[in-house]
Amino acid sequence: MSAWRKRAIECLPALKREFEDPETSIYGVFMELLHATVAAHRDNDTMQLKKNYDFAEWCFRQKSDNLWNAAGVSFYEHLGDKTETLEAIHLWVRRDIYTEIRLLLEQRLDEATLKAIDGLYDLQKGKVKHSYS
Repeated sequence: MSAWRKRAIECLPALKREFEDPETSIYGVFMELLHATVAAHRDNDTMQLKKNYDFAEWCFRQKSDNLWNAAGVSFYEHLGDKTETLEAIHLWVRRDIYTEIRLLLEQRLDEATLKAIDGLYDLQKGKVKHSYS
């Protein structure tokens, strides 16, 4: 079993059967993780939030294009879709990752919202790294 599957199961053990299924891709795992993250925010379940964001960060930092891309486009990009995750991005997503995924968020959020998040990270216009592709 791949390392990402093992980590996904550790993060969300209730979905063990689904995550063990070879037909379940890392993108499918992130769809479930995003849903679980919104629920954990609603429930103020900080232990589950830590697991979820740690898994996303681990995937994002891997050399495998499939893993970091899935984390970017199936998880981080969608954190702006729900109030629960949008309001907490700066608490759970490290600054260096935010600067990497900012272009993804830019496509989904209005300029004022993005500027507000930039302010929470103490980023000034013109000093935001844009290297995610």
